[in-house]
Amino acid sequence: QTVSASMSTYSTCAGMSVVLFVFRILKGLDFQERMGLVTRTLQAAASDLAHFFALFGMVFAGYACVGTLLFGHQFAGMATVDQSCLTLLIFLLSLDATQFYSAMSHATDGWAFHMFLWTYLIICFFILLNIFLAIL
Repeated sequence: QTVSASMSTYSTCAGMSVVLFVFRILKGLDFQERMGLVTRTLQAAASDLAHFFALFGMVFAGYACVGTLLFGHQFAGMATVDQSCLTLLIFLLSLDATQFYSAMSHATDGWAFHMFLWTYLIICFFILLNIFLAIL
């Protein structure tokens, strides 16, 4: 068990070092005009991005809590707030309704499910993600 925990810690540290290495490469390429465009863009938009992520976090957490309350008792993907966040993030990034549609639609009233689903799509996908693209 100790070896397994050590291996898990090692894998986590190795993964984080690769991510930090990518950030270091991006910073190192800042001197070149075209390659440094990414870092200069992120640096110029840092304040707007911080405000956007704060707003997105509040809206996303609200939908995760509501999803847990509405669907958590019958849908395993929304049984806890952590699982709700993961389910909503997967839905937002993949837009694959086949994974959850039938289970969620039977977990609560039809109108509540559709109200939850469509307001989440309109607010998080169409509005907030497009604001994110406009910031960049």
